[in-house]
Amino acid sequence: MLFNVRSSYSLLQSTLDLDKYVERAKQLGYTHLGLADEGVLHGSLKFYLACQKANVQAMIGLTLNLPGRVDNSQNYPILVYALNDQGYLTLIQISKIINQSQPDYQKIDQLMRQAQQSLIIISPGKKGEMEQALLHENSRAGQAILEAWLSIFPKTNIYLGLSIYPYNELEVSWLSQFANNNQLTLVCNQLVESLTSEDGFAIRILQAIDSNEVLDPSIMTYRTSHYLYGLKELEDLYQQKGLDWVVANSHALEDRMQVELPINQSLLPKFQTPADQSAKDYLKGLCQANLKKLEGDQIANYQVRLDHELTIIDQMGFNDYFLIVWEIMAFCHSHAIRTGPGRGSAAGSLVAYLLGITKVDPIEYDLLFERFLNPERYNMPDIDIDIPDDKREQVLRYIEEKYGSQHVAQMITFGSFGAKQSLRDTLRVLSFPKIVQVRWSKTIPNEVSIQLKDAFQKSSALRDLIAEDPLNQQIFKTALTIEGLPRHTSTHASGVVIADQDLSRWIPVFSRENQMQITQFDMEDVERVGLLKMDFLGLKNLQILDQILKLIRKNQGQTIDIDRIDRNDPATLELFQRADTQGIFQFESEGIRQVLRRLKPEAFEDIIAVNALYRPGPMQQITHFIARKHGKEKIEYIHPLLEEILKKTYGIIVYQEQVMQICQKVAGFSLGQADLLRRAMGKKEIHLMEKQKSDFLAGCQARGLAPSTSQEIFHYIYQFANYGFNRAHAAVYSTLAYQLAYLKVHYPLEFFTAILNQGRSIHQSLDEYLSNAKRTLGKFLMVDINQSHSNFEIEDGKIRIGLMAIKGLRQDFCQAILDERNLAGPYTDFQNFLSRLPVKFLKNNLIQALIDAGALDTFGYTRATLTENLDRFIQFCKISGNHVNLLKEIEPKVSLEPEWPKAILLDRQREVLGLQLAGHPIDDYLKIIEADTSFHTIGSLKSAAKHKTVKILAYIENIKVIETKKKEKMAFYRLNDGSQSISLVSFPETYQRFGHQVKDGQVIALQGQVSIDRQGELQIVLDRLLPLPSNEDKPPLNKPQQVFLRIIADASSAELVEKVKKLAQKNPGPLEIIMVDTQRNAWKLDKAYNLSMAHRVVEELKNLFGEQNVYFK
Repeated sequence: MLFNVRSSYSLLQSTLDLDKYVERAKQLGYTHLGLADEGVLHGSLKFYLACQKANVQAMIGLTLNLPGRVDNSQNYPILVYALNDQGYLTLIQISKIINQSQPDYQKIDQLMRQAQQSLIIISPGKKGEMEQALLHENSRAGQAILEAWLSIFPKTNIYLGLSIYPYNELEVSWLSQFANNNQLTLVCNQLVESLTSEDGFAIRILQAIDSNEVLDPSIMTYRTSHYLYGLKELEDLYQQKGLDWVVANSHALEDRMQVELPINQSLLPKFQTPADQSAKDYLKGLCQANLKKLEGDQIANYQVRLDHELTIIDQMGFNDYFLIVWEIMAFCHSHAIRTGPGRGSAAGSLVAYLLGITKVDPIEYDLLFERFLNPERYNMPDIDIDIPDDKREQVLRYIEEKYGSQHVAQMITFGSFGAKQSLRDTLRVLSFPKIVQVRWSKTIPNEVSIQLKDAFQKSSALRDLIAEDPLNQQIFKTALTIEGLPRHTSTHASGVVIADQDLSRWIPVFSRENQMQITQFDMEDVERVGLLKMDFLGLKNLQILDQILKLIRKNQGQTIDIDRIDRNDPATLELFQRADTQGIFQFESEGIRQVLRRLKPEAFEDIIAVNALYRPGPMQQITHFIARKHGKEKIEYIHPLLEEILKKTYGIIVYQEQVMQICQKVAGFSLGQADLLRRAMGKKEIHLMEKQKSDFLAGCQARGLAPSTSQEIFHYIYQFANYGFNRAHAAVYSTLAYQLAYLKVHYPLEFFTAILNQGRSIHQSLDEYLSNAKRTLGKFLMVDINQSHSNFEIEDGKIRIGLMAIKGLRQDFCQAILDERNLAGPYTDFQNFLSRLPVKFLKNNLIQALIDAGALDTFGYTRATLTENLDRFIQFCKISGNHVNLLKEIEPKVSLEPEWPKAILLDRQREVLGLQLAGHPIDDYLKIIEADTSFHTIGSLKSAAKHKTVKILAYIENIKVIETKKKEKMAFYRLNDGSQSISLVSFPETYQRFGHQVKDGQVIALQGQVSIDRQGELQIVLDRLLPLPSNEDKPPLNKPQQVFLRIIADASSAELVEKVKKLAQKNPGPLEIIMVDTQRNAWKLDKAYNLSMAHRVVEELKNLFGEQNVYFK
C-alpha cells in the first residue's frame, strides 16, 4: 500500500524520519513498508534494520526523474522497486549513474532491461509522463509511452499508481480505463512525505530552504494530504470509491518484494603476502624482526605480550587488517610522509608499535591491548592514522591506485538541523529580520548539541518568547519538526572505505569527477555491512612538526630524530610549568594552561595526566589531583590492592584502563571482561551492569575481600568509569604535544616560523602567535615589499614577516608582487611599485594594508605621505597603463606629509598585522615604570595571589559595555602592555566613576585586584584609575639606593648569591645589594655587582627570593 514514500533523506523535501515512520506505521497496522527516495539510497539500510526490528517487511526502491519516453525534452518521475536482492544491487548501480553530473540514461535503461525480472516500475500518478498524456486526452501518446516501457520490462512488472484525492475522479476514471484496456495492474500510490497533516507547513519550510524562497507567514496553517494514513483508513479510502481490487493488487505486489540487504559480512580485503606464506605467519615475522631491534632487559615480557596479541588477532581474523595498515604506513615512511605517534586505543597494541603504526611503547606506558581489541566482544579494530594536512591527498591517491578506484571510497556525512539552525532557517524563510533571529537564538542555552525540548525546559526566556503570540508557537513547533533532520551532505573529514572488490556490490556510492568516489551510507551503516573503514586525519600540527624539522635541517644542518628525544627534558618540562604552550597541540587554551601553572608538571607522566584530566568529565578531579600531587590533600586508597594501580594518579581514577586493571586485580576479571564492564558502566547499560556486578562481587569474595569493601570498590569504579579518559589516546597525543614543546624551547626560530606560516590564514591565532614569538625572540624583520616572501622566512637569525601575514591580502595579489619582483628586480619607489602591478590589483584597500603594515617604508616616505597620495597615483596608473614612462611629465607630484603620531602608526599596524611590531603605545613610559617597582607587568600576574592589589600601565585594545539585570552599565576591557593581554572588569560602581575617562586605543594606569573569571582565566577587577606618569616628571628624591635580600642559610644559599651576581652582571646599575640571613647577619656585595632598578630585574629578584624577602631602601 505504501510505495510512493519519501523520507528526510530526500533532502529538504520531506519531514519523514525513518525510525518514527516505521514505528508509527507498525502501530497503524502495516506489515509492508516502502521507501523510494529521490535518486538516493542513503536511508535504505537504516530503514531495512528498523523494519527488521519492528517485524515488518521492507520494500526498497528509488524515485527516478528520467527523460520522457515520448517527450524527452523534460524529465518525469517513475518509481523503481527491487523484487529481490539482485534488484537491490541494480538500484545501487542506477543510483550511482543518476547522480552523475551528466547521467547516462541509456545505461540506466540497459541496467533495467538486464534486471527486468528483479525490478518493477510504478508510474507515480499525476506527475508521471503516462498520466500527463492521459489527462490531456492524448491516449495515443499514452500508448506510445507504455510501448516504450514494454521494451524494457514485461507487462507483469509495470504498474500504474493510483492516488485518491478530492476532485480527482476524472483522473481515476481515465487511469482505470487505460489499465483495463492494456491489461495493466493498478496499485495504491498515495504520496507520503510526513507523519501527520500538520507537518505540511514544515515541509514547505524545507522546500523553501532548498530553493532559497521566501514564504508568507499567512501559510503557517497549511496542511498536507501527503501524510501517513492508517492502513484501515487507506483501504477504506479506495474501497469507498469501489476500488477494492486496487487494494488487493497492492497487497499482492507487497508479497512479491523479498529483499535482504547485506549486513555483518566479513569483507576485509586480503593482504597479498609473499608466496607460500599465510597472513598470520607474515605478520608474526614482521613483529619478531622488529622485536629483536628493541633494547633492554624486559624483552621476555615483550615476547609474552606479543604472543598474546598475535593469538587474539589471529582468532578474531584480523591478520590481514594489520598488514594492510602496515603497508599504508610503510608507503608513508618511504615517501617522507610523517605519521603521528598514534591515536585512540590502538596505541595499546604492541603489534601496532612494532609495525611502526604507533610510536608509543605500550608496555613502558602501561597501555592495555584489550582496551583496543577485546576478544570477548567482536568488533572491527579501529586504527586511525594521523598524517600532515598537506600530505593527506597523496596518501589517498596511493590507496586508490593500490586497491582500485572502484574498491575505495571516502565516506559521506550528514549535517543536520540543530536547535538554533532549525529556528534560524524557519525565521529566515519567513522574512523575519536579523534582530528577531538573534533574539530567538539568544534564548537557546549555549550547550553542545542541546535539543529544543531541553532548551524549552531550561530557558524561561524561550518559554516567554513562545508564549508572546500564536505565531511564535507555530514557529517553535515547526523548528521542533525539522530539528535533527538531514540538511546537507559533506565528505567525512577522515573516513575511507577499502575493499578488494567493487564497493557497489555491497553499498551505494556516488562517483565524482577527478575525485575519489563517496559512499551514500554514513560511517555507521558502512561498518554494519562489514566493510573496512579506516580514518586518515590530516593534522595541521603534524604538518607544523614536519616543517619545523625541515627548517632545522635547512637552517642549522641538524637532523633531529623527534621520536627519540628525552621525554623528561628539564627545559621542555619548564615550558609546560610556565604554560608557555601557545602553538602546542592540545595545550593552547587558557583553561588548560591554568591547570599547567597550578600542577607544574615534573615528568612526561604529568603531561599525560593533564591531557586526560582536562576533559568535561574528569575536570572535577583536577583540584584534588593537584592538591594531592603537592601534598596538600591526603592520598587514600579504599583497599591496598588499588595502590599499585592508582599510585601514579595519587589515588584518583583518571584513565579507563585503571578501571579495567582494578577489575582484573580485585575480582579476577580477564581484561576482556573488565572492558565489557567498563563499557556497560560508561553507557549506563543497567541489565549488563547488574550481571557484571554479580560476577565482580563473587570474584572479590573469592579473593578474600569483605562484602562491604567489594561493594565500595564497585561503587567507586562506577562513579569514575563514566568519565575516565582513554590513557592510550592521552599518551600518544601528549607525545605529539611534547615533541612540539621540545622544539619550541630548543629551536624557537624554526618553531615560530613554521607555526606562523600555518596560522597566517587564522588571524586570531596568528595575532597570539606573533605576540608569543615577539616575547620569545625579540624583534622581527619588518614586512618589506622588496625583502618579504609570501610566507614568514628565516633571515640572518631573525624571522622576516611575510606578505600573507597582512590581513586582507589575497594569495594571488601577493604572488603577483613576488612574480614581478623576481622578473624585473626590486621596486625602486612608490610610483614604480604601483605602475608594475596588474590593473586588477590597483585597489585602495590592498595598497593601504601594505602601507599600514610598514611594507612600503623602504621607499623613504612617511606612511601619512603614502596614504595622502595613494588615490591620485592609483588613478594615474590606471589611466597610463603600460605607458608610465611616456607620461612622466603629467605624473602627479608627491605631496609630502608629516608622519602620524606614534599611537596612530602603531594602532593602524596592529589592525593589519595583529601586533605593533615597530613598537608599542606604552614604550614611551617604559623607563618611568621600570624605575617605579610598584608597577606590575601583565606577564608577572600569573604568579600573583588572588585578590592581590596591583598597579598596571597598559594599552586598551577593545571595550565591551554591557547592562546587568538591574539595568546598570559595566564594562570589559582588553589590556595589553607589550608582554601579554588580560581582561579588565569594571563593575557598575567603578564604571560610573571612571567609564567616561576610558577610550579604545588609549594608554591608562590603574589599580585593581587580581581575580579568576568563570572560565578559569586571569583577570583584573578595577579599583581606580591612576594619573598617567609624564616623561617630564622628575625622578623622585627618595629613589631607593639599596636592595635587601633575605635568604635562609642552607646549602642553596650560595647558589642564590651566584644567581644574583649573574643577574647584576647582565643588568648593571646604581643599586647596592645587601644580603641578610635569618640570624640578621648582613653583608654587602662588591660594587661590581650593583644592580639596575629596571622593572624586569625587580620581578626576577621577587621570583628568586619571594616578594616578602625583597626590600628597597
